Amino acid sequence: MAGSFSWVDLVALVVSTASLGITIAIFFLGRRLSFRQQRERIRELEAKAWEVLGPIRNEGLNSKIVVMNVARYKRGYDGSNKMTWRGYAYTGPELIEIVHGGVEVVIKGVSSYYDAQGRRTLAKTENPAPTVIESGHIPWAWIEDIARDGDEFDGAPIFFVRHRAPGRQPYDFITYREGLPVPFGLNNRDYYSPIPELGTWRPRFIRDWFRFVKLMWQNRKMEENVRRACYSRLGQPPPNRQ
Repeated sequence: MAGSFSWVDLVALVVSTASLGITIAIFFLGRRLSFRQQRERIRELEAKAWEVLGPIRNEGLNSKIVVMNVARYKRGYDGSNKMTWRGYAYTGPELIEIVHGGVEVVIKGVSSYYDAQGRRTLAKTENPAPTVIESGHIPWAWIEDIARDGDEFDGAPIFFVRHRAPGRQPYDFITYREGLPVPFGLNNRDYYSPIPELGTWRPRFIRDWFRFVKLMWQNRKMEENVRRACYSRLGQPPPNRQ
């Protein structure tokens, strides 16, 4: 067979490979949206996001939303939230802002301190400062859709998001805001003042994947301990896993 291979065959193979490459390139270029299409998509998502944020500000409705992991949802969602290698199925932050690049949510509260110069810092010192909130930014490009009325498992609005940051996170960056809101605007809505001096947290590949794997291992360990404790209370040895 090797002796029958000719230069004609080699050229045909090269041409076929090049044609396949061009076909793939055209396919992916065709999937890219033009700037106008991108703007139309963002306007659609903005309108849906305001349908959620408007009643929160004007009517005092609950600000909780569900940030759904698209990769998990597409594989069958049953309301559970067990962690897998694709991350958690969902999280439940609070929606606080719609900004130019996406939406911002409250992730959690964290302790802050004053340094020797009286500036705010997250590094622990002997001078505690008011609690601050982590504000996660979800870009429009990662949001696939918004379901204002939730679903059969949760009535909170659902933001379907691709978790593209390292470690299966839905935020492309995190900033910090004052934990206590102040009245703002005609309706005296809650406004959480940004704290620029605390900086911006941005995803890092090695650090965040290491943290993800560590959390995954801890969850598996905890599940195994609970499983063994349940069988221990029943006076039975746990079955061997296949």
